[in-house]
Amino acid sequence: MDRLRLMETFCRVVESGSFSAVAREEMTTQSAISKHVQALEHLLGARLLVRSTRSHSLTEAGQLYYERCRQVLDTLDEARIEVQRAEHDIAGLLRVSAPAAFGRLHIVPRLKDFYERYPRMRIDLVLDDAFVDLVAAGVDVAFRVGELKDSRLVARRIGTARRAVLAAPDYLARHGEPQHPYDLAKHHCVLFTGIGNEWTFVGEDDRPVTVRVDARFQSNTSEATRQAVCEGLGISYSTTWIYGADIREGRVRPILTRFRLPPLPLNVVFQPARRPSLKVNAFVNHFADAFAQDPDIAPMLEGGAGN
Repeated sequence: MDRLRLMETFCRVVESGSFSAVAREEMTTQSAISKHVQALEHLLGARLLVRSTRSHSLTEAGQLYYERCRQVLDTLDEARIEVQRAEHDIAGLLRVSAPAAFGRLHIVPRLKDFYERYPRMRIDLVLDDAFVDLVAAGVDVAFRVGELKDSRLVARRIGTARRAVLAAPDYLARHGEPQHPYDLAKHHCVLFTGIGNEWTFVGEDDRPVTVRVDARFQSNTSEATRQAVCEGLGISYSTTWIYGADIREGRVRPILTRFRLPPLPLNVVFQPARRPSLKVNAFVNHFADAFAQDPDIAPMLEGGAGN
């Protein structure tokens, strides 16, 4: 087997964390994948992985070799694309991860224009409100709302998630409208599990106000919390892009508008130790340009309202 093929196998073992996962991808046996790595170690005269019965870890030499291999493979992949296709004809599969509601509302509707420009591209869109491990899942690029917790990821800011406190007119008619964040303690609230029950506001005097609320209903998906608010189950502290049509059509309306809610950054993130490929750059640039025209998620200018 040629050395390039061995390098590709070794990198996938490192990135997936599993010999068996790579064996399934390549429709072969775990033993065969192990022999490929052993053959590479023999060629190099160095041990790359320390194996145990259930896991493996990189040696110091293995970590260095992985980083160099990744650079080589990425460079070769970019060269292949540049040689075979002009920039307007970028092709291939791109694996993309995004929160469920964001993907449905803001990615899928913009894919038609993307495909018209890059008809040879294929998109595998994974929608999940939980953070996906890019390396383990083989994801090329992910949309992330909120502050980034993983400093290893390479990130690009492409938008802003503005937030509001929202309720259905039916709920407000039955329970009254809160006039101050502290009034929320007397109301039913709807929580997205990933946000928690402490809501922060900024008053007209620029002082922060933090209140702890009780959840009548909570869910780990923003789609479910949105539906609950529209059904009048309670009040939500949420990004406005989830409720764009609901606000315009009167199913919900913002309340406590005297108080500002800190916005959240919208980033795209890439795998660590990898430079974005041409197809990744084409995809990200397409959505960055589109989001710049969308008032719900356009990046905020320095010193602009809501910062």
